[in-house]
Amino acid sequence: MGKLFGTFGVRGIANEKITPKFALKIGAAFGTVLKREGRENPTVVVGRDTRVSGVMLKNALISGLLSTGCNVIDVGVAPTPAIQWATDHFNADGGAVITASHNPPEYNGIKLLEPNGMGLKKEREAVVEEVFFKEDFERARWDEIGEVREERITKPYIEAIRARVDVEVIKKRRPFVVVDTSNGAGSLTLPYLLRELGCKVVSVNAHPDGHFPARNPEPNEENLREFMEIVKALGADFGVAQDGDADRAVFIDENGRFIQGDRTFALVADAVLRERGGGLLVTTVATSNLLDDVARRNNARVMRTKVGDLIVARALLEHNGTIGGEENGGVIFPDFVLGRDGAMTTAKIAEIFAKSGKRFSELIDELPRYYQIKTKRHVEGDRHAIVRRVAELAKTRGYTMDTTDGTKIIFPDGWVLVRASGTEPIIRIFSEAKSEEKAKEYLELGLKLLDEAVGSS
Repeated sequence: MGKLFGTFGVRGIANEKITPKFALKIGAAFGTVLKREGRENPTVVVGRDTRVSGVMLKNALISGLLSTGCNVIDVGVAPTPAIQWATDHFNADGGAVITASHNPPEYNGIKLLEPNGMGLKKEREAVVEEVFFKEDFERARWDEIGEVREERITKPYIEAIRARVDVEVIKKRRPFVVVDTSNGAGSLTLPYLLRELGCKVVSVNAHPDGHFPARNPEPNEENLREFMEIVKALGADFGVAQDGDADRAVFIDENGRFIQGDRTFALVADAVLRERGGGLLVTTVATSNLLDDVARRNNARVMRTKVGDLIVARALLEHNGTIGGEENGGVIFPDFVLGRDGAMTTAKIAEIFAKSGKRFSELIDELPRYYQIKTKRHVEGDRHAIVRRVAELAKTRGYTMDTTDGTKIIFPDGWVLVRASGTEPIIRIFSEAKSEEKAKEYLELGLKLLDEAVGSS
């Protein structure tokens, strides 16, 4: 039997790998599992991002669900976290999101959700996969085929976020925010949310368009250079950019400076942990030691997991975590949505900014300083075996390591991580230290070990 799901869902080129037939089978397999679990008249929330293939795939997926006797709540175009929120809000038996997140426009994918909105558990994914590949589907009688009802969730989702922050303090300062939603699903929520919070808002790339004509939907520094200039030129207090399905938020300060996701995550985590009097912060092995500093000063604990927002979300649920996130601009508020939520992150940042009375750059620069370097190498062969070989080489030289995900060599003032990509034929090398010189030194060590590992494989 083949492997269907990756770290979170499945994705590929639309109409090549992710075809209507594929989506139909996913829907039928998921519906079959829900029926066989003994759920009576199961209901599934289904939504999509703005990609041009979204309507085609959503309709096929819904058809598969209906054929098994499941009912569907079609929430249309909405951010992934809004669809996760709606799955829990409507007390549904599951959910499905048609999205390829930050991938280029030719991609699409499908994420399946638990009733609480979190990504499907691994053991349930395995059952869906078995049904999918065997094509062992339940088929409802003609008079028991499921029904569809439409719900629009953007307004109630926005209201739910507003209820979680101090709107009055935000309105009092009235931050000037420039928003770039990359023509994605966040176009329907983030500009309106910020306006509702009392911000002055200027939007760019905020008309939904699945061709993503303005920029690649990945909100990294390279893709946001023009946006960074706009934020500075307009004299905004800060800018915020999202990916295609709006589960991430990346920030630009008033000087047009790109802010690494670790630092905005730390800003949010610091505020939340302080409000809660401590707790558990969950993040990945690839995230900055800055999060450990933030946890210590708030009498909180840190748990590090493998890379992946779903992995972080599962750990938050299992260990009653307080706040979670990654280094890429994804923050998880587990008592709101069990997944990354770019809009909730932005609302919390606006509140922190308003309460502080400081400039955005000051808030960022007050955090402990770490230097990070990130690169990648294309490799041939078994990249996971190569990374294991890196660990063997590091062990023979007496380095302290963490092999939770890849090979992370730990030093008193920093680390270097050599990790195989789960989706591409590349190995990523991240380093961090208290000085730029040391960060470069650690990166060179990682690259040297990788070269040795490749040469001996």
